[in-house]
Amino acid sequence: MKLLLLLFKFIFIGALLVSSIIVVTLWNVQSKLPNSNISDYFPNEITKIYDTNYELLYHVGNKDRFYLEYNQIPIEMVNAILAAEDKNFFLHQGFDLQGIFRSILININNILFKDSRNYIGASTITQQLVKNILLTNERTLTRKIKELILSIRIEREYSKEYILELYLNEIYFGRRSYGIATAASNYFNKSIYDLTVDEYAYLAALPKGPNNYDIKKNYKKAFERRNYVLRQMYENKFIDLNALDRLTKKPIQTPDYDIKKYNKSYDTDFILNQIKNLNKGLENAYYVQSTINPKIQKIAKKSLVDSLGLYEKKYRSWNGSYDQALSELNREYLDHWGEGVVIENNKKSIIFLLEGEEKNLNLEINLYGPNRESPINFLKKGDHFFISKINNEFHLMQPLEINGAMVVLNPFNGNILALVGGVNYIESNFNRVTQALRQPGSSIKPFIYALGLSNKKFFPNSVILDSQISLSQGPNLPLWIPKNYSNKSYGNISFRKALETSNNLVTLKIGLDLGLNEINSFFNKISLYENNNEEIYSLLLGSVEQNLLTLVKNYAIFVNGGYKIEPKIIKKIVTDKGYSVDNSYFLECDYCIYPKESRSYRVPNIKNKRERVLDEQTSFQVLNILQGAVKNGTGKSLRNIDYPIAGKTGTTNESKDLWFFGLTPEMVVGVYVGYDSPKKIGYKETGSSVALPIFKSFITNYLNSSNIDKSIKFNIPKEMIKKYTDSNDYKILDEYRENSVEEYFTLDQLNIISNMSNSLKGIN
Repeated sequence: MKLLLLLFKFIFIGALLVSSIIVVTLWNVQSKLPNSNISDYFPNEITKIYDTNYELLYHVGNKDRFYLEYNQIPIEMVNAILAAEDKNFFLHQGFDLQGIFRSILININNILFKDSRNYIGASTITQQLVKNILLTNERTLTRKIKELILSIRIEREYSKEYILELYLNEIYFGRRSYGIATAASNYFNKSIYDLTVDEYAYLAALPKGPNNYDIKKNYKKAFERRNYVLRQMYENKFIDLNALDRLTKKPIQTPDYDIKKYNKSYDTDFILNQIKNLNKGLENAYYVQSTINPKIQKIAKKSLVDSLGLYEKKYRSWNGSYDQALSELNREYLDHWGEGVVIENNKKSIIFLLEGEEKNLNLEINLYGPNRESPINFLKKGDHFFISKINNEFHLMQPLEINGAMVVLNPFNGNILALVGGVNYIESNFNRVTQALRQPGSSIKPFIYALGLSNKKFFPNSVILDSQISLSQGPNLPLWIPKNYSNKSYGNISFRKALETSNNLVTLKIGLDLGLNEINSFFNKISLYENNNEEIYSLLLGSVEQNLLTLVKNYAIFVNGGYKIEPKIIKKIVTDKGYSVDNSYFLECDYCIYPKESRSYRVPNIKNKRERVLDEQTSFQVLNILQGAVKNGTGKSLRNIDYPIAGKTGTTNESKDLWFFGLTPEMVVGVYVGYDSPKKIGYKETGSSVALPIFKSFITNYLNSSNIDKSIKFNIPKEMIKKYTDSNDYKILDEYRENSVEEYFTLDQLNIISNMSNSLKGIN
C-alpha cells in the first residue's frame, strides 16, 4: 500500500513538474510571439518595368509577385491548392488535430532516440502562412509551438478567405515566382485566368517542393505529383471521374523560361534612377509602363553595335577568336550577334557553323585592320567568334573598344522610344545618353541659325562672305584663327548653304553679329544649356559640353513647331496598392468631362501645357534647311532613302566626339560616338563618316521592319510661302528655273527683303 501511495506521489509530482514546465514554456514562448495582426502585412511585390506593349523588360529583386485579392482568384486554383495542401481548411480552426498527434509522436521519438535533428508537423495552410510571414523556417519544437498559437489566434481574428488570399499570394512556386499570378506567367506564359484544370493542379503541386517538381529537372516526379493533386481533387469532388481520367493523361507542357528578359540594361537602369526617390523609405512596389518601343529599341541596339563593328575593321587588327563558348565571355553581344565556330579552313575558304548550319565566310568583305588581313590568316579550326548578318552578308565582329550611344525620341510628347547608353551594359553601366558630357561640335549650329532667323537679322537666302577671320581670346592669349573643316573659304554663300555644309567661318560671323550674350540667353531659354553665361567664341562651334539626350530634346523643337519638351521614359507608374503615381500628359482639357447631352456641356478647350520657345515658322525653316543638308550637304549619303529626313552632323576638334541627329516626321534620333577616355577617333573621320552610318542603318531597318507610312510629310505651317531662289546670287525668282533652290519664307520676311532690295535700287 505504501509503495502504491509512493508511486502515486511520484506520478503526481512528476505530472506537476511536467505541467509546470509546459506552462512556463508556453508562457515564455507566448511572451516572445510576434504580432498576429496580419492585416498590416502586405506581400512585398517587386518593381516591374514594362515596355510600351506591356511586355516585361525587367524586375527588381529576387521575388517575382503580383498580388490578387480573393475574389480575383479562379475557383479552380482554390480547389487545386486545397486538395493538395489542406482539404479541411474551411473546417478546422487553424490546426489539424490528427496531424498534430502524429507529429508529436514522431517528434518525441526524435528527441528520445535522436533519430533525427529535424522535427515534423502536419501544417495547415494557416500554419504555413504563419511560418512564411511571421516566423522563420527553423525546424524546432519551439517554432512549431509558436506556429500553432499564432495560427489559432489568426483563425479567430480573420476570415478563411483572407487567410487563403494571403497564402496564395505569398507561397513560393519556384522560378522566382511568389504567388499564383506570377507562377502562371513564369511557368505557362499565361494569365492565371487562362489556365486549364490540369495546369492549376500542377501549380498546386509545386509548393511542396518547387525544385523537386520542376519538369525541366525531374519530369517524372512532377507528373506524378500533378496527378496526385488531380486525384485529390476528384476525391474532394472538385472534378468528376471523366475529367480525372482525361487530365491525368495530359503531359505537362511549359514554354522555355526566358531569364534573359530580367537582365538590366541602359534603358531599365535609367528608369530605376527616375523612380528611386518615390519610395522615400517605404516598401512600396511599382508597376512601370515605360515609353520604350521594343521594336525600335532592338533596331537601335543592333544598328549601333553593327555599325561600330564595321568601323573598327578599318583600324583594329583581329583579336576576336576564342576557344570557348561566347556566352561564357560576353553574353550581351549575343543579343545582336551570332556565335560562329570554324569547322574548316583550307587556306582558300572558311566554313563555319552558325546555329547548326554550315556557312561559307565571304573573305573579301571580312578583311581586317589597317593591312586588310584575310580571315584565312587569323581564323583556325575550332575558333569561336562573333558574327553579324548585315544586308544578307555575314560580317566578323569582335568586342568593341570604341563606344557610343543612341536615343530615339518622339518630338511631340517627349517619349523616349529607344535608349542605348553604350555598346555593352555588362562591361560598363555608364550611360552615355545621359551621363557623358561631350563637346557637341558642329551639331550646335542649327540653334544659332534659328536665332538668326527668329530675330529677322537673317533670312534663308541671306548672303554672307565666307572668309578668314581672327578673334582675340583675351589678354596674354594668342589670336584664334578658326578655319573650315576643308581649310578653304568659298566666298559669298547663302545662309542656307552655310548650314547645309556646316560652314565654320560663316557660323562664327552669324554668331558674332547676333552677339554672344543674346545667343547664351536663347540657349538658356530652350534649355540647351542650364545657366550658361560663358561668352567665349568657341561656344559658337560647340566647345561647351552637353549630353546626347539634351541635344536630342532640343532638336525636337524643329519638328514639333517650336515647343520645348521634356524627355520621359515613364508612361505610367502604379503602386502595388493600385494608385497612380505618375501619368503625366502635355495636354490638358477644360470641360472634357461633360458629354454633349449634359446640361453642363460646354465646348471643350484643349490647352497645350508645353512652352513655345521658337515660333513655328522659324522652326520649320531650320528643319527645311536640315532637309537640304541631307540632299546636298553633310548628310547626303541619306538622300536615296525614300522617306522625309532632315539631319545634322557634328564633329569636334581632332575628331574626338562625333555626332549625327536625324529628324523625321515621327521621331528625332541622336547618335554619339567616342572613346570613354577621349582620343582621336580616326584619320579624317567625321560625324558623316562614323555617326551618320549608324543612323542610316537604323532608319533603313526601321522602314523595312513593318508597314511604315512612307507618305508621311513634315508639317508645313500655313503662313509659309514657297519661293525659288537663284542658285548663284540667291535672289528670289519670279518663277521656277532649272537648278533654282526651293525656299520657304514668311510674308514679313518677303516684305523686309523687298524693302531692302528697293532701298539698294534707290542707292544705285
